[in-house]
Amino acid sequence: MKKGLLVLALAGALGLAAAPAMADSIRHFPQTATEGFYRGHTIEYLDFGPVKLEPGNKVAPLWSVTNGVQGQYNIVDVVPGQSGYSPLWSVTLLTWKSGATPRLLTSAAAARKALAAGEVTGKKPGIVVNCPVI
Repeated sequence: MKKGLLVLALAGALGLAAAPAMADSIRHFPQTATEGFYRGHTIEYLDFGPVKLEPGNKVAPLWSVTNGVQGQYNIVDVVPGQSGYSPLWSVTLLTWKSGATPRLLTSAAAARKALAAGEVTGKKPGIVVNCPVI
């Protein structure tokens, strides 16, 4: 990790504002943020794609709706600073069943409720993605 990025990461972890020179270096970061949902709020994360787990890796759940309504983002259950957070997400694909009325799911609780009500099916394709929340 470059020294400037390490300082910026440490400043962010401590809740400090970045100096203008550091902020300028971030604008050139090649990764685009992806929007997601957490407890009814929009969050952003970086999507580095699928990874192969190593022994001891901790994963957190992520729900992805395959046939959702417009504006449906992936849903996460934990964010940095919370117990159980990991940037490694175990994917569950949710699909609205025929006859169910699709709606926006914006929280893990809503995803679990739709599963429990039989409105959606859940499939675990065995994919883990590296998606740190920013």
